[in-house]
Amino acid sequence: MSTNIMIVQGPNSRSIRMHINRLARAILMSALCVAVGCSAVPRKYLQEADSTLKFSWLAATPEFYQDRLVVLGAVIVAEELREGDLWLHVKNRPLDEKYRPQLPPSPSDHEAGWYWLVVKKHHTLPSSYRHWADMTIVGQVIGVGPEGQPLLKLIYARGWGMNPKHDGVWEHSVDENYGTTTPPELIRESDPFQQRQY
Repeated sequence: MSTNIMIVQGPNSRSIRMHINRLARAILMSALCVAVGCSAVPRKYLQEADSTLKFSWLAATPEFYQDRLVVLGAVIVAEELREGDLWLHVKNRPLDEKYRPQLPPSPSDHEAGWYWLVVKKHHTLPSSYRHWADMTIVGQVIGVGPEGQPLLKLIYARGWGMNPKHDGVWEHSVDENYGTTTPPELIRESDPFQQRQY
Protein backbone atom coordinates (compact mmCIF):
# COMPACT_ATOMS: atom_id res chain seq x y z
CA MET A 1 0.00 0.00 0.00
CA SER A 2 1.58 3.26 -1.06
CA THR A 3 0.75 6.60 0.43
CA ASN A 4 1.11 9.72 -1.61
CA ILE A 5 1.40 12.99 0.21
CA MET A 6 0.29 15.94 -1.75
CA ILE A 7 1.64 19.37 -0.76
CA VAL A 8 -0.77 22.06 -1.63
CA GLN A 9 0.69 25.51 -1.98
CA GLY A 10 -1.80 28.20 -1.37
CA PRO A 11 -1.91 31.74 -0.12
CA ASN A 12 -1.17 30.58 3.44
CA SER A 13 2.13 28.81 2.62
CA ARG A 14 3.85 32.12 1.87
CA SER A 15 2.58 33.52 5.14
CA ILE A 16 3.90 30.48 7.04
CA ARG A 17 7.36 30.86 5.42
CA MET A 18 7.45 34.52 6.43
CA HIS A 19 6.60 33.63 10.05
CA ILE A 20 9.31 30.95 10.10
CA ASN A 21 11.87 33.47 8.75
CA ARG A 22 10.89 36.03 11.40
CA LEU A 23 11.14 33.41 14.13
CA ALA A 24 14.59 32.34 12.89
CA ARG A 25 15.77 35.97 12.89
CA ALA A 26 14.44 36.50 16.42
CA ILE A 27 16.25 33.38 17.66
CA LEU A 28 19.46 34.49 15.94
CA MET A 29 19.25 37.98 17.50
CA SER A 30 18.59 36.47 20.94
CA ALA A 31 21.62 34.21 20.59
CA LEU A 32 23.74 37.16 19.50
CA CYS A 33 22.57 39.21 22.50
CA VAL A 34 23.50 36.38 24.87
CA ALA A 35 26.93 35.95 23.24
CA VAL A 36 27.84 39.63 22.91
CA GLY A 37 25.64 41.30 25.49
CA CYS A 38 22.72 43.62 24.79
CA SER A 39 23.80 46.50 26.95
CA ALA A 40 24.02 49.95 25.41
CA VAL A 41 27.48 50.18 27.01
CA PRO A 42 30.33 47.71 26.43
CA ARG A 43 31.24 45.66 29.47
CA LYS A 44 34.83 47.00 29.55
CA TYR A 45 33.49 50.49 30.34
CA LEU A 46 30.94 49.28 32.86
CA GLN A 47 33.73 47.56 34.80
CA GLU A 48 35.77 50.78 34.98
CA ALA A 49 33.02 53.38 35.40
CA ASP A 50 31.63 54.67 38.68
CA SER A 51 28.18 53.07 38.45
CA THR A 52 26.90 54.56 41.73
CA LEU A 53 27.43 58.19 40.70
CA LYS A 54 24.32 60.34 40.40
CA PHE A 55 24.44 63.25 37.99
CA SER A 56 23.36 65.68 40.71
CA TRP A 57 26.53 64.79 42.69
CA LEU A 58 28.72 65.34 39.64
CA ALA A 59 27.01 68.67 38.89
CA ALA A 60 27.49 69.88 42.47
CA THR A 61 31.24 69.12 42.67
CA PRO A 62 32.75 68.13 39.30
CA GLU A 63 36.30 68.67 40.55
CA PHE A 64 35.79 65.92 43.16
CA TYR A 65 35.25 63.37 40.34
CA GLN A 66 38.28 64.48 38.28
CA ASP A 67 39.57 61.71 35.95
CA ARG A 68 36.71 59.32 36.83
CA LEU A 69 34.90 57.42 34.11
CA VAL A 70 31.12 57.94 34.24
CA VAL A 71 28.11 56.64 32.31
CA LEU A 72 25.36 59.19 31.65
CA GLY A 73 22.43 59.83 29.37
CA ALA A 74 22.31 62.90 27.16
CA VAL A 75 20.48 64.84 24.50
CA ILE A 76 22.51 67.26 22.37
CA VAL A 77 21.36 70.87 22.69
CA ALA A 78 24.20 72.79 21.01
CA GLU A 79 27.61 72.23 19.47
CA GLU A 80 30.63 74.38 18.73
CA LEU A 81 34.24 74.01 17.65
CA ARG A 82 36.92 75.08 20.13
CA GLU A 83 40.60 74.76 19.28
CA GLY A 84 39.90 71.92 16.83
CA ASP A 85 37.71 69.90 19.20
CA LEU A 86 33.95 69.55 19.03
CA TRP A 87 32.18 70.67 22.19
CA LEU A 88 28.67 69.36 22.74
CA HIS A 89 26.41 71.07 25.26
CA VAL A 90 24.03 68.37 26.47
CA LYS A 91 21.14 67.96 28.87
CA ASN A 92 21.37 64.98 31.19
CA ARG A 93 18.92 62.11 30.80
CA PRO A 94 18.69 59.57 33.66
CA LEU A 95 19.46 56.01 32.55
CA ASP A 96 17.27 52.98 33.10
CA GLU A 97 18.57 49.53 34.06
CA LYS A 98 19.51 48.86 30.42
CA TYR A 99 21.44 52.16 30.21
CA ARG A 100 18.83 53.74 27.96
CA PRO A 101 18.19 57.48 28.50
CA GLN A 102 14.83 58.44 29.98
CA LEU A 103 13.09 61.75 30.55
CA PRO A 104 13.54 62.99 34.13
CA PRO A 105 10.40 63.08 36.30
CA SER A 106 10.25 66.88 35.91
CA PRO A 107 12.31 69.63 34.19
CA SER A 108 13.37 70.91 37.62
CA ASP A 109 14.55 67.48 38.82
CA HIS A 110 18.12 67.35 40.23
CA GLU A 111 19.04 64.81 37.55
CA ALA A 112 17.92 67.11 34.71
CA GLY A 113 21.01 69.32 34.60
CA TRP A 114 23.49 70.25 31.88
CA TYR A 115 27.06 69.31 31.06
CA TRP A 116 29.67 69.61 28.31
CA LEU A 117 31.30 66.88 26.23
CA VAL A 118 34.63 67.41 24.47
CA VAL A 119 34.94 65.19 21.40
CA LYS A 120 38.49 64.57 20.18
CA LYS A 121 38.80 63.33 16.58
CA HIS A 122 35.22 64.47 16.01
CA HIS A 123 35.60 63.91 12.26
CA THR A 124 35.23 60.19 13.05
CA LEU A 125 31.73 60.66 14.49
CA PRO A 126 29.04 59.00 12.36
CA SER A 127 27.28 61.58 10.21
CA SER A 128 24.00 60.55 11.85
CA TYR A 129 25.00 61.96 15.27
CA ARG A 130 23.08 65.17 14.59
CA HIS A 131 19.92 63.04 14.35
CA TRP A 132 20.45 61.30 17.70
CA ALA A 133 17.43 61.96 19.88
CA ASP A 134 19.20 60.42 22.89
CA MET A 135 22.68 59.19 23.73
CA THR A 136 24.23 56.95 26.32
CA ILE A 137 27.75 58.17 26.89
CA VAL A 138 30.89 57.09 28.68
CA GLY A 139 32.99 60.10 29.56
CA GLN A 140 36.03 61.00 31.61
CA VAL A 141 35.55 63.93 33.95
CA ILE A 142 38.18 66.53 33.04
CA GLY A 143 37.04 69.55 34.99
CA VAL A 144 34.57 72.40 35.05
CA GLY A 145 33.25 73.88 31.82
CA PRO A 146 31.40 77.08 30.99
CA GLU A 147 28.72 78.15 33.46
CA GLY A 148 30.32 75.90 36.10
CA GLN A 149 28.92 72.78 34.45
CA PRO A 150 30.79 69.44 34.44
CA LEU A 151 33.22 68.98 31.55
CA LEU A 152 33.79 65.47 30.21
CA LYS A 153 35.94 63.99 27.49
CA LEU A 154 33.77 61.69 25.37
CA ILE A 155 35.11 58.13 25.32
CA TYR A 156 32.10 56.20 23.97
CA ALA A 157 28.65 57.11 22.68
CA ARG A 158 25.63 55.05 21.70
CA GLY A 159 23.04 57.17 19.92
CA TRP A 160 19.41 56.49 19.13
CA GLY A 161 17.72 58.41 16.35
CA MET A 162 14.06 59.10 15.76
CA ASN A 163 14.51 56.70 12.85
CA PRO A 164 16.50 53.44 13.41
CA LYS A 165 18.69 54.21 10.38
CA HIS A 166 20.13 57.11 12.40
CA ASP A 167 21.22 54.89 15.31
CA GLY A 168 24.97 54.74 15.77
CA VAL A 169 27.97 54.05 17.96
CA TRP A 170 31.20 56.00 18.36
CA GLU A 171 34.32 55.20 20.32
CA HIS A 172 37.39 57.34 20.92
CA SER A 173 40.38 55.49 19.50
CA VAL A 174 43.99 56.04 20.48
CA ASP A 175 46.84 55.41 18.04
CA GLU A 176 49.14 53.09 19.97
CA ASN A 177 52.08 53.94 17.65
CA TYR A 178 52.44 57.28 19.40
CA GLY A 179 53.31 57.92 23.03
CA THR A 180 50.71 59.30 25.36
CA THR A 181 50.69 62.96 26.24
CA THR A 182 48.62 64.81 28.77
CA PRO A 183 46.10 67.06 27.02
CA PRO A 184 45.86 70.58 28.46
CA GLU A 185 42.37 69.98 29.83
CA LEU A 186 43.67 67.17 32.06
CA ILE A 187 46.13 69.46 33.85
CA ARG A 188 44.72 69.99 37.31
CA GLU A 189 43.45 73.36 38.44
CA SER A 190 45.92 73.24 41.31
CA ASP A 191 48.79 74.04 38.91
CA PRO A 192 49.06 77.87 39.23
CA PHE A 193 51.17 78.16 36.07
CA GLN A 194 48.60 76.63 33.74
CA GLN A 195 45.59 78.47 32.41
CA ARG A 196 42.40 76.58 31.86
CA GLN A 197 41.14 76.93 28.30
CA TYR A 198 37.65 76.29 27.06
